[in-house]
Amino acid sequence: MKTLLIFSMMLFNSFQPDTTTAVTKEYLNYSIIKDDKTIGNIRVERFLKDDVTEYLFESRAKVRILYSIEIYDKMGVTFKQNILQQAKLYRTMNGKLKVNNTATWNGSFYNLSDKDGASGSLKQSIFSSTASLYFNEPGNMKSVFSEKFQKMIPIQKVNSKKYRIDLPNGNTTTYTYSNGICTLVEANTDFANLKFVLNTNSK
Repeated sequence: MKTLLIFSMMLFNSFQPDTTTAVTKEYLNYSIIKDDKTIGNIRVERFLKDDVTEYLFESRAKVRILYSIEIYDKMGVTFKQNILQQAKLYRTMNGKLKVNNTATWNGSFYNLSDKDGASGSLKQSIFSSTASLYFNEPGNMKSVFSEKFQKMIPIQKVNSKKYRIDLPNGNTTTYTYSNGICTLVEANTDFANLKFVLNTNSK
C-alpha cells in the first residue's frame, strides 16, 4: 500500500506544470571617473525569468565644481517578449528631486509621466532603452528609448565596437563594447565629462 501511494504521488506530480522557473541574475559594476579620479559608482543588474527581462540601474556620484553636487540615479526597466513594458527613472541632486519619469505600455501605446504628472504618450513599440545598453550591444539598432528624455533617440555606430548617442540637450554619450557587454561609457554631461569604467573583479 505504501509503495502504491508513493507511485501514485509520483504519477500525480509528473502531470503538474513546472511553476518554479529559475530567475537568472547578472550584474555589472562601474566606477565613475572624472579627471582620472573616482567620484562614484554604478551597479546595473539584469534579471531573466521566462520571457521577462528586468534591468535595475543605480548610481551615486559626488562632483565638485564651484560647489559640491551629489547625484543619485535609479532606473527600473522591464521588458516582456522583448517589448518594453515599463521604464522608471528617479534622480536627485543634493537630495532634491530632479527627475521622476515613468513610461508604461498599455498594449497600444506608452503613457508618459514626469515629476509634475502626465506628460504625454508615445505610440510605438520600444525594443531597447539606455538601461539595456549596458548588457546589449546595439549592433544595427537605429534608435533607443531615453528614460531621461522620454523619447526615441538615434544611435550611431562609430566603429565595430563603439556607438554614440546625441542627446536633445546637446550632450553626447558613447558606449564601447567587448563580447557584447559595455565596458566603457563616455558621458558629456551638463556639469562634467565623465567615464563609466567596467570593474571586472568587483561584486
